[in-house]
Amino acid sequence: MTGSPKTAPLSAELRAVQERWRSLPREEQDALYAKEFAEPFARLFADLPLHGAPPDMARPRALVSILGFSWQPGVLMAAWCRPERMLVLGTDKSLEAAPSGEGVLSLVARIAGVSRGVIEQLRVDDPGEVEIYRAVRDFVHKAGFNPREIFIDPTGGKKSMSSSAALAGYLLGTPLVYVDHTEYHGPNRIPVPGTEYPRLLTNPLEVFGDLELRDIFAAFNRGDFREAGHLAVKMAQRLYAPREAECLAQLAKGYAAWDLFDFRAAHEALIAARSALGRFVEQGRWAWAPTANACLTLNLPVLDALTKVQRKPGRIEEGLPLVVWYLAAARRRLATDKPSLALLLTYAAIERYVDLCLWVDFGLDDERPDYSRVLPRLDRARYEEAGRRLFGDGYRARDPEGMLMFSNGAQLLAAVAPNRLELDDLGPLKGLSVARNKCEYEHGFLPQVPSTNEVSRYLNKAIEIVSRSCGGHEALAQDMERYRFPILATTERLSP
Repeated sequence: MTGSPKTAPLSAELRAVQERWRSLPREEQDALYAKEFAEPFARLFADLPLHGAPPDMARPRALVSILGFSWQPGVLMAAWCRPERMLVLGTDKSLEAAPSGEGVLSLVARIAGVSRGVIEQLRVDDPGEVEIYRAVRDFVHKAGFNPREIFIDPTGGKKSMSSSAALAGYLLGTPLVYVDHTEYHGPNRIPVPGTEYPRLLTNPLEVFGDLELRDIFAAFNRGDFREAGHLAVKMAQRLYAPREAECLAQLAKGYAAWDLFDFRAAHEALIAARSALGRFVEQGRWAWAPTANACLTLNLPVLDALTKVQRKPGRIEEGLPLVVWYLAAARRRLATDKPSLALLLTYAAIERYVDLCLWVDFGLDDERPDYSRVLPRLDRARYEEAGRRLFGDGYRARDPEGMLMFSNGAQLLAAVAPNRLELDDLGPLKGLSVARNKCEYEHGFLPQVPSTNEVSRYLNKAIEIVSRSCGGHEALAQDMERYRFPILATTERLSP
């Protein structure tokens, strides 16, 4: 809510009491407030909107109130919240006060319309910061509510106590509220009764949140989606208007699942993120949202296609989305300086491409291949040449046998389907296999981490090979763009 705060419309009777209050000496003003003004005004105060709060912010289930010699704010905020549980922190003097002869906590319960049994009290000695931190922490934990359902009202306490409670609440993610006034009286600027209104204190994250947002974006952009999601969830828990951070958390969840090849979970999460963008982007003015939305427009159809890929596709087009995804994932790993992972994904892309072509074109199952399906059409000379290029001088001529693996599958495909795999491709594929076997995730005692340039060459060769079944290099390049994850801007501030 923006604009001027809304105050309660006073009846003629309350206005008369208000005028009498103005004419009284200070020591008599509190007694008049307690006897004649507080109870009818609290009912009006309870109907006021919380100034500065987002429209969908619910009233709390619990309240922490700092009690000083000004007890009126605690009464009014309790009347506004009507909490199921309430903690009052005060000094010996403030807790033993008895305006108009009635104990202050009894007064709070009666005027606010809550049971005295829901109000806990804790006496705090000066300075008491550590004691207040622990008390607020323990109350929030024992209440069993979401921290967002607990308000902390530091209005009435002395400065050190109020500051301590506010700091504890901020760290726990509880909203901070305040009983403010529109009018003050006399040289000491005493708040005038009847001009009070409840106000949500501005969250510091609205000013400093760009720093945390930048950390979320940095984690997301380097491919650390779980960390990005963790940071976004943590931020959402501390914001009064958490929709932007929640949407980022959902986005990170979806891309984390996709990154781990959990296509169905990714599709579900990113559909939810797209829905949140549609509902809140205009009102939130999230500067990063257009980029994310444009990427989701491209991503969701191919992600949907990935969820439909079968173990044994009926057509080459039905299995290619998985192969292209491996290539796109390899490119992304390479861009985030993970050459060995990019190398493994490139190797996996070619292996799956070979398996797909041999299955669709010749009906060869990779685990139990029936080579009688291809032997009649096998070009023996080409087959042996492919073997020498892949296995080197130690290669000995033999019939196709065993399960289809990376090298023997490539040898066979080059012999029976040169339109899918050419003999000149096999040298680079041998290099890819050797580099893969020497990297830190595979064989040998001392790893040999491949260079970015080396992996880039192998990836480009893999893209060239797969493009022959995708309508050419340009068509595959356009297709791979649909698998590109968004890069979120790192310099934008959180929306107000």
